[in-house]
Amino acid sequence: MKNILRLTMLFFALATLLVGCTLDGPTSSEESATTEEESTNESTTDQITIGATTVTLRHQFFIEMDEGMKEAALEKNVNLIVNDPNVDAQKQIAAIEDFIQQGVKGLVVVGTDPSAIVPAVDEAAAKMPIVTIDMQLNTDSVDSFVGTLNDEAGKKLGEHTRAYIEKELGGVAKIAVVTWLESSIQRQRIEGFLSAFEGMDGVTILNPQPGYDREESMNTVENILQADKDINIIYATAENSVLGSMAATESANRKDVKIVGFDLTKEAADGIVDGKILSMIQQQPREMGRQAIYAILDKINGKEIDSNIPIPVLLYDKDNVADFLNQ
Repeated sequence: MKNILRLTMLFFALATLLVGCTLDGPTSSEESATTEEESTNESTTDQITIGATTVTLRHQFFIEMDEGMKEAALEKNVNLIVNDPNVDAQKQIAAIEDFIQQGVKGLVVVGTDPSAIVPAVDEAAAKMPIVTIDMQLNTDSVDSFVGTLNDEAGKKLGEHTRAYIEKELGGVAKIAVVTWLESSIQRQRIEGFLSAFEGMDGVTILNPQPGYDREESMNTVENILQADKDINIIYATAENSVLGSMAATESANRKDVKIVGFDLTKEAADGIVDGKILSMIQQQPREMGRQAIYAILDKINGKEIDSNIPIPVLLYDKDNVADFLNQ
């Protein structure tokens, strides 16, 4: 692979690591989300109360994660209080401090930033069990991490893409990358993806370009396609970047350009059926939420829990996308 790995790693070393997550497009119901806390049910004297602070409840990925936590809390008769800081690390820090004051028995953290919230998390960890979801924090004080191993998921997608290039493109391809530049999780997905192309001299991978939301991704890909007619694959690291990339290839009538990416939706699944998208990695945010509640409850009850609870990802392409559509 033409010294692209070195250039890309240098590129990311200069990027600021802020929140790492998968951002999906807001729906009308998401627009009413606030930073206020919400409890699953009325607390009783014999109930365990668990606090949870997420990234945002304005994006589908985190909405499903929140639903999974609430399902598990109801199943286990736990009073769950959920805080939505809406991607604001300072609000998340304040929420963690508030949970400490409330005396909750355990805390689930979906981090807005891998470093900024660590002092508050460490303070909480001295008083209660902590389980994190989706983002691994730069501290050893948490009891367990639940989520996708993003580098491995990226490599899985890269290996599938490599097989396509070898079989259909004669081992030669130019790949554009569209991502949320400030996200540590997106960086992990790109690093894993790149690792699948070691030794492939016929593959050129361009430095990552901005794609925080659908509109930015569409504009980015439109510019890429206008500037470089040799692009034949786009790697988009989250749902919005996938959908924005697909809109751009449709607008440019570039049916020869295939998209690969993360977080399958009905719209993206239709893109696989239509041949616009080659393959997608699908995470399981609802299962992440459920497993986090199970883990924190076990820890509260004195049981040993694994320090790392990986949630498997699924890869969908034209051969199995019907399974997703028929769910």
